[in-house]
Amino acid sequence: MKSYTDIEQSKVLAKILPLESANMKWFFWKEEIDAPKTPTFGYSKTAAESYKDTEAVYLPCWSLAALLNVLPKSLIYTPNPALDGYSCKNIMHDLETYGDNPIDACYEMILKLNELKML
Repeated sequence: MKSYTDIEQSKVLAKILPLESANMKWFFWKEEIDAPKTPTFGYSKTAAESYKDTEAVYLPCWSLAALLNVLPKSLIYTPNPALDGYSCKNIMHDLETYGDNPIDACYEMILKLNELKML
């Protein structure tokens, strides 16, 4: 099961969410930017800024727990056997998103809430 946002999701979320909400980081050398890696726990905006002029790249990454912390508390996250996946539903505004795993469902909800200026 997916445990954290992938590189593409992390790039998008870094533009939407406060960087301090990330609890993990992708670290790689600029020439290896497309190489698959496993992120490590801990993200420091200060550390990322200190390396921005070097060949190292830090990209914030969010675990499921970190994603759930940025979502409004009026959300219900559930496995959805009918779709063979997972759903994330905002019970106050009747919004629902789906994903193959909990990370993807939360990611889609964050995008939707951001688009609606509800995040």
